[in-house]
Amino acid sequence: MLKDLMTTISHITGVEFVQASKEEIAKLESLNLPEDFTNYFSQYNATREFDLGDLRIWSIADVLIENYELVPGRDVSKHMYIVFASNSLGDAYCFDLSKEGIKYTLDNTPIVMFDHEEDYEIMSKQQVSEYAEMIADNLVKFLLDELKERD
Repeated sequence: MLKDLMTTISHITGVEFVQASKEEIAKLESLNLPEDFTNYFSQYNATREFDLGDLRIWSIADVLIENYELVPGRDVSKHMYIVFASNSLGDAYCFDLSKEGIKYTLDNTPIVMFDHEEDYEIMSKQQVSEYAEMIADNLVKFLLDELKERD
């Protein structure tokens, strides 16, 4: 399902997905993502950022910048909310990997959104979690919903 979905997105946006380099994967691994996510990014590394309606999906290079340098990603990623996309306002869409004891996969990881105007820097994990707005049950549902909104 994900492969077909990414092919559709490629046709709609004109973006090309390429295999990530070993260097990119090594940098991505610094985010401590489960293997399923590293595999996703390594297979579907966009050659550039691209928009799908109001959604901007990031390449590996941009994912790293979003999670290490920019807000809100810099502040929420330390609590295992990993930014992979944003909207035109700058709100961040994240994989919610925040709960301990779960073996996360692309199929069971919720997608949440964080408002870019909040200051998460000094918040505890519990406080940050209260601002996580549930968007979709998983990546495929999230992308399908975005495609439907585009129509």
